[in-house]
Order: sequence, then structure tokens, then C-alpha cells
Amino acid sequence: MKKLLIYYTVPFLIPLEEKESYEDYLDYAAIAKRDGIPFEMISFQDSPGRFLTDTVIYEKLSEIGDEAFPITVLNDEFVKCSSLPTEEEFAVWFESLDNISFADLVKEASKIEHHHFPSEQEIMNFSCSGDCLSCDPNLCGIYDSDY
Repeated sequence: MKKLLIYYTVPFLIPLEEKESYEDYLDYAAIAKRDGIPFEMISFQDSPGRFLTDTVIYEKLSEIGDEAFPITVLNDEFVKCSSLPTEEEFAVWFESLDNISFADLVKEASKIEHHHFPSEQEIMNFSCSGDCLSCDPNLCGIYDSDY
């Protein structure tokens, strides 16, 4: 089955200068999910098990470590790691899924509420007890050990 997947680290660790690109790709993933198009953005925070069960991802992480993020997989084949696809790369890979054009995807994404990661200030104003166990409290930007 044709599919395009981008695996990425916990949102807190995404460099500030790359957040807007990630947010755009998350908008595209929302449209894809809505319309049954096989493109997903998979966060370690939301789906840690998939990083172990997807052989391509597991092997790349074993080989390179965390620097491998983000990892792009097309039709179960590794195509890129350590940076998001460029818009040109993504357009080619997305259109290879034979659903809608990249231009139509962008047009549809402009009609939905834009995804945004919390700002550093929003993170600092939020505290967490760590009870969710979905992240490492030593890395989490929300975890408050005094909570």
C-alpha cells in the first residue's frame, strides 16, 4: 500500500526555527486523515510504540540515534532523515500517493484552523505532574517536579 509517513520527536525538542514547517505538515496530515489519504505525521510523544514496531524507523534510530529525527518513509522505504522534506520533495512524494495534488492539499489546508505548538511562554505557564507517563520528565518542557 502506498503511504507517506514522517516520524518526529517530541514537540518540545523541535527547534524554534523549524516549528512553522512542522505546523504546516501537521495541517497537511489533518487534511489527509480527514480525506483518507495515506499521509501521517507521527510524534514520539503521541505514538511511542510505532517507533519500535516500524522496522525502518527502529533500524534508523539504532543506527543514528536521535539525530535521525525527523524520519520520512515512503511506501515502507526510508527516504530521508535528520530534516523535514523540502516542499519540493514533499510535493513529489505526496503526489506519488495518487490522491490529490500538492497544490490542492495546500488549498485545503488553508481552510482549516492552523495547527500551532505551544510557545515557550505557554509551556512555562503550564505545569504537569508527570502522571501521563507519555514523556521523559527530564526532557519534558511542561513537567514540574514540585507539582
